[in-house]
Amino acid sequence: MGFLNWLQELGRDANPAADGFQASMLYLIVSVALPVAIGIFVGFGLRLIERAFGIELGRGGH
Repeated sequence: MGFLNWLQELGRDANPAADGFQASMLYLIVSVALPVAIGIFVGFGLRLIERAFGIELGRGGH
């Protein structure tokens, strides 16, 4: 099973016959942790670019 299939399996209902969406605990953790991890990764990447080029992107280029 590949990574994308694993992510798709996280979003499936626990019991399709029951009413509503019953997400697994792992799905809820990934739904919160993955966006946070992406934000941290992008933030550190931008900080590295700022230091490499001697600019500050968050201050409008001043």
